[in-house]
Amino acid sequence: MEYRSALSSAALIAIVLLLAGCTAPSSPAAPPATTPAPSVPVTSPAPAVIPTTAPAPVAADTTTAAVTTATTPAPDPILHRWIRRYTVNQSDYGYEFRFFPDGTVSYDEGPTTEISSNIQIPDPVSEASGTWVNEGNNKYLVKILPTGETGAPVVREYTLVPRNSPANYPGLVIPAHIESSFETNQIPKAREPMPDEMDYPEQAKID
Repeated sequence: MEYRSALSSAALIAIVLLLAGCTAPSSPAAPPATTPAPSVPVTSPAPAVIPTTAPAPVAADTTTAAVTTATTPAPDPILHRWIRRYTVNQSDYGYEFRFFPDGTVSYDEGPTTEISSNIQIPDPVSEASGTWVNEGNNKYLVKILPTGETGAPVVREYTLVPRNSPANYPGLVIPAHIESSFETNQIPKAREPMPDEMDYPEQAKID
């Protein structure tokens, strides 16, 4: 009887232990190993490129003529009024030439008057006209036509002499003038230049 009780107790203990083994919490399983995901560098998006085109070169205007700088030639130095004054019967008398750019020349002759060093012929007794040609080397061919039906044209070759001071006459200033054989032949031979004498037509103070 006691033997059977001992067996029953042992069997009960075995059942308890068995049940305890089945219901004991098991140790937690280790989490599965995971491979870290590769890091992907974050890049900013490239700026948008807007294509631009250079403007086409403007073609040269072939219809416009090239601009050239033209130089204006200097006026001929003869283009002035040239007057000569001399004495006739104790009165001032003279003649003058007035040269124009178109190749014409006027001629006046008569009593002279002077105002502020400017010699003039206010009331000519003789008037004529003609032409002039620049022959080069300061020489000019002057042709004066007769004013009436009678008379011959006057043809003279004048040389333009700039204002100068002769080396053999210190202090003497000879004004700009035009000279021809007509005036030269009237000068007494071997006469020294005289400032008060107008041997040739001189450039007038006022044209």
